[in-house]
Amino acid sequence: MMPAITGPRCYTQREVIALLKLTPRTFYKLRARRRLPFLEELRPRLGRSPRYRADLVDRYLRGDWSAGVAGMVRGGRA
Repeated sequence: MMPAITGPRCYTQREVIALLKLTPRTFYKLRARRRLPFLEELRPRLGRSPRYRADLVDRYLRGDWSAGVAGMVRGGRA
């Protein structure tokens, strides 16, 4: 019997973009400007694709994050 691999749940970059309802270009701009502080990249990557902590993204989507960031992603300009 193999032991279960434990660790934080994660979302791929593609999943985060879909959950936030952003275009990839907007996502990359916001991430580069550090306007998405709830994104914490997990290491190691899976190939070239980054993974992000699901609990932090879920917390943001529930509205448990600061309002300033929420306005930028959910209707503000990038």
